[in-house]
Amino acid sequence: MPYNVPTLKTIIEQGLIDVQSSLDTVLPKFGIEQALNSAVSGSVRDLYDYQSWIVRQIIPTSESDDQTIIDTAQSEGVVRKLATYASGTVTFSGTNTIPEDTQMTHSDGRVYTVTSSSLNGSSVLAVVQSEDTGVSYNVPEGEALTLVSTVPGVSPQGSVTAAISGGAEIENVSELLERLLFRKRNPPMGGAVADYVAWCREVSGVTRAWAYDAYQGGSTVGYAFVFDGRPDIIPTSTDATAMDAYIFRHQDPATGSYVGRPAGIEVIYIGLTLKPLSTALNIVPDTTELRSSVSKAMSNYIASLSPGSTLLLSSLRTAIGAVTGLTDYTLALTTNVTAVANELHSLGVISWGNA
Repeated sequence: MPYNVPTLKTIIEQGLIDVQSSLDTVLPKFGIEQALNSAVSGSVRDLYDYQSWIVRQIIPTSESDDQTIIDTAQSEGVVRKLATYASGTVTFSGTNTIPEDTQMTHSDGRVYTVTSSSLNGSSVLAVVQSEDTGVSYNVPEGEALTLVSTVPGVSPQGSVTAAISGGAEIENVSELLERLLFRKRNPPMGGAVADYVAWCREVSGVTRAWAYDAYQGGSTVGYAFVFDGRPDIIPTSTDATAMDAYIFRHQDPATGSYVGRPAGIEVIYIGLTLKPLSTALNIVPDTTELRSSVSKAMSNYIASLSPGSTLLLSSLRTAIGAVTGLTDYTLALTTNVTAVANELHSLGVISWGNA
């Protein structure tokens, strides 16, 4: 049975009983004995609090300190993902290569630096890297970048032809805890299905991943992943190419040893498409705070679904009904929502007050 830590009031009262019993007298309301009992009781309560803190650190949970989770994960071979730079390819019209360290800017002020360039007929292909880390430096294909200083024989404006991606923030401790628990429940097996999920989630920015054995027959494994920290969570072609190379062979973040898919296994990237859920919803009371809480509850449930899963109306209702402060609601959705194998549910537009 659980042990209940006594309150400070209980400790003081018990201490007073013990003192009076030892002295065989009733103590006055004010006196040195009362003061000493209160002081000692406060110290005892501090010890209880310290022991309670130790208990929360023994087995990492959401109640553990961040550093405890980080250190424990490190010891288990789950290294916290650091913030990363974004990189990609920008194509310019021209007849000369662009020198390394040449800078170019986006219209919103983001700066990128050339790491290498090559000629392809009348085009110059420049591989660029963001000047700083973070998801905000990712740029989709088709957007324009402009050289800060002119380069002879090269047009000043280029177009992103291979999405500038890979930029990510430092991993949240909650996500690190999820990966640690996944590692404990699914220890590395040299190419088991769970290993592919773990490998995908080792890549900076990747928050969810799935893998399927015998995806297209024997000796095949299908995998998919998303970036929940981006406005568009679906991986770009650059992301898919980088992940394919990572799964083929990479250094383990903890040991430095090379690991990857076993010989004879064909891995198949599953290109996902989103299936947004747009519905109408009335809530009582209808406040901005409750709308935010309900949206978060719906998003959390939908995020727990894997590609091709059925969105259950009963589970969605359970998530909405569990929101603290909500007394009643009306949801326009009346049936379960199915998805095909490569579709991933997401939360679309909620029409508040129109159900």
